[in-house]
Amino acid sequence: MAVRFGILGPLHVLENGRAVDPGSRKQQILLAALLSHANTRVSADSLVEALWDDAPPRTARKNLQVYVSGLRRLAGPESGADASCPGSGTGHATALGATRISHQAGGYVLHTAEGELDALRFEQQARAGALTEALELWRGSALDGFRDVPLIDSAAQRLDRRFLGVFEDWLDAELAAGRGAEAIERATETAQRHPLRERLRMLQMTALCQAGRRSEALAVYDELRQTLAHELGLPPSPALARFYRSLLCEAGPVQARPAPPAELRPPPPRPHRVAAPNLLPTDPPAFTGRAAPVRRLAEVLTGGAGRLAVVTGPLGAGKTALAVHTAHRLAEQFPDGRLFVRLRGEDGRPRPLDDVLRQLLAATACAERDGPTGAPPAAECSDPRWAWQLWLTGRRALVVVDDARRESEVRPLLPEAGESAVVVTARPGLIGLEGAHRVWLPPFTADEAVEFLGRTIGAERVDADRESAARIVRATGLLPLGVRLVADRLAFLRHVPLGEYVARLGGGRALLDELCGGDPLVRVRLAESVGELPEAAHWAVLRLGLLARPVFTLDRAAAVLDCDPGTAVRVLEDLLEASLLTVADAEGLAHTVRYEMPALLYAYARERAGRTADRVPVHLH
Repeated sequence: MAVRFGILGPLHVLENGRAVDPGSRKQQILLAALLSHANTRVSADSLVEALWDDAPPRTARKNLQVYVSGLRRLAGPESGADASCPGSGTGHATALGATRISHQAGGYVLHTAEGELDALRFEQQARAGALTEALELWRGSALDGFRDVPLIDSAAQRLDRRFLGVFEDWLDAELAAGRGAEAIERATETAQRHPLRERLRMLQMTALCQAGRRSEALAVYDELRQTLAHELGLPPSPALARFYRSLLCEAGPVQARPAPPAELRPPPPRPHRVAAPNLLPTDPPAFTGRAAPVRRLAEVLTGGAGRLAVVTGPLGAGKTALAVHTAHRLAEQFPDGRLFVRLRGEDGRPRPLDDVLRQLLAATACAERDGPTGAPPAAECSDPRWAWQLWLTGRRALVVVDDARRESEVRPLLPEAGESAVVVTARPGLIGLEGAHRVWLPPFTADEAVEFLGRTIGAERVDADRESAARIVRATGLLPLGVRLVADRLAFLRHVPLGEYVARLGGGRALLDELCGGDPLVRVRLAESVGELPEAAHWAVLRLGLLARPVFTLDRAAAVLDCDPGTAVRVLEDLLEASLLTVADAEGLAHTVRYEMPALLYAYARERAGRTADRVPVHLH
């Protein structure tokens, strides 16, 4: 069954070229929400809010599962899906084999390829420079009919902005080829829908001039000037005003294309800088595996529009190492610099935004002085936020923002102009960051963990007893942090056979004591990750340490939390969002889902569980 989806206009579903009824309004909203975030996890909370706004019924979660089941029957299997292959663009195995919609970490992912979704084909054509073909995929306003749903509207606005950028590039190319007269009708129609878009208005004026219709071009400027004054209380930009004056000064009809001001043209290639800033930490010397996440992250950061990636995963998954390693590989793609900044101080507390910005600006000062404009360095400006955006404009730099906890910490650092890219590492999903591509980083595979161990303690030592080596890394839950700690410990204990060391990692307090012996900050980080949670979630983590195993069902969690299953689900999903739990297997009915706590966190919870008061927080009842 060949299924094709369309969101570049009204929602449509085609099966073998024939239109298919996408079902009830609720099911259509769900499909539109998942397609507008294709190959990206959308949390169940976000979907419930999209379906029922602020008044979800008590059975919202169960109803959501029913709608998902209906969509699975409608959407069919993912093209070329295989139970052993990664889901399209997510870095995960498709949870239900060939099922197109999978359940992941408290949310849902709709897997689709470029050939199956018009929005993905549009991006592919635009990146390839086939602008005419890309624009032909649009049938109207993106997701028309669903813009009253905030989750969908934010994605649709992002698509609309991308359309405008591609349309302007197309129109610019048509003008350069002397075909402005032929493009006037389409340019005017698009400009009427987006009357405040200055670059588009300038291109429309240029097309009119090429057709000898100077008076109409001047009228376009006057209309824009009045609209800006009425709607925003602002005059046209100095660049557009200069362009307007240049038209007034020219005599006779304009046959050649007027040269637009530099501010309204794509920036020219920048001269090579001897001292492009590089604040990246050293590339992790024992970086192992992670081929799929590295590839996915590199594709996002170099893929054109929307160069914002959020690397998420549990504490100790190696998010920072992945971001830094990938950034080192992309030096040629970001000639204006690669920057790294931590959002937390050594005490674990958030750093003031101005301190973060001044650190970034200090690194850019030498590059700014070497620039062609002769302007003072951005770092010398009084407003660091404005100075940071000034430096990013017209540049292609890569910024690694480490250890974000909330969206508001990240937004001021994102470029408003230029071709720079940002990768954010965060345990929470930061689902409020519009346009972000998320790269979920799971634990190592067993082979990757054993390989990492061998790189640290010696391949010969591992090869001599691979069974014990495998048992050692499994005891750490395959988390890179745990594997690194145990590898460092074994590198020191060169005289201890691997088989003997296995007995030391029996779990519980013994595991944490063993792993934290060389790095006492691990316990501090674990305490911080739990301590910053809301009271109910904090208490729940410690109570879950009473469970006999780190993998458990909803019923077992509800029993140990002393609350009803509905309340337990909400608490567990808060922990999923904070990446302190994962879903251990494919989705089934709610009471059969298996949750898993990372090994280090589970060891910490077991250690603290005996000290936790038996009183249940009031809001868990």
